[in-house]
Amino acid sequence: MSAPTTPLLRVRDLKTYFPIRRGLLRRQVGAVRAVDGLSFDLSAGQTLALVGESGCGKTTVGRSVLRLVEPTAGSIQLEGQELLQLSEKELQPLRQKVQMVFQDPMTSLNPRMRVRQILSEGLKSFGICKNPGELEDRVAAAMSRVQLLPEQLDRFPHEFSGGQRQRIGIARALAVEPQVLICDEAVSALDVSIQAQILNLLSELQEELSLAYLFITHDLSVVRFLAHDVAVMYLGQIVEQAPSTELFAKPEHPYTQGLLAAVPSPDPDQPRVQARVLGDLPSPASPPAGCRFHPRCGQALARCSTDPPLLELKAGREARCWLVDAES
Repeated sequence: MSAPTTPLLRVRDLKTYFPIRRGLLRRQVGAVRAVDGLSFDLSAGQTLALVGESGCGKTTVGRSVLRLVEPTAGSIQLEGQELLQLSEKELQPLRQKVQMVFQDPMTSLNPRMRVRQILSEGLKSFGICKNPGELEDRVAAAMSRVQLLPEQLDRFPHEFSGGQRQRIGIARALAVEPQVLICDEAVSALDVSIQAQILNLLSELQEELSLAYLFITHDLSVVRFLAHDVAVMYLGQIVEQAPSTELFAKPEHPYTQGLLAAVPSPDPDQPRVQARVLGDLPSPASPPAGCRFHPRCGQALARCSTDPPLLELKAGREARCWLVDAES
């Protein structure tokens, strides 16, 4: 299922570089190209999974969209409004519409605050509630929405299990009624059985509230369950983007093929993609010339020393590879 035509969040040619400084005077001698020309659309009620190895830049994408780190160049539009042209003061009201759920709930929740205070913070910051009674009602509703009891509001984070703490993190984000949730490895720190519970919760919340998710993960089994569309990221760039069902049925880029080949299958008779990702991820401070993946690709050609464009194979499907036929 592909996203509707009008995106809620539109990102175009996003670049986020971090300077490398050396010497006594700390002069800039280079840059880490964490995100290097990335574009995607995200619509209400849809999930876009951003997938790749650790170090590929996917977490930086989420933080750049929120401007927790400042992008170097590009465009980020929320409901048609350009975010990168806004001052911090102008941006503040829009932060209510895009919230983040972090990987480790224990470090993202203040251990000295009770859950009631944690859930109240955003509501107070954005001035959403007119009186203490409305604040109390919203906090209790946020707890109930993530299937926790309002009676638990006066507990501290350490009194909850890992899965419950992640539910509190989701409740904190939902309390301010956002339109977009950026989930950064939101289930990777949890046991498999707890992961399934949190994923089911996120799926139910999306259906109920028409939330848009930018789901950042390295776990392809999570992607298969939750995502409508998938963007595969390598060294700061998207190398393949497609609807989830199409990408799992027929991966086009050798890197995507290698990622899928590394996932164990419960069905021994299921045909497997024969591809391998060789070696280690190069440094984003000095990415290889040409196709960034070609030093690790078992199918590389001489032509791969030049940079391939992101080819549109059909509506909603793209791949950055010389091996891909543009008319396939």
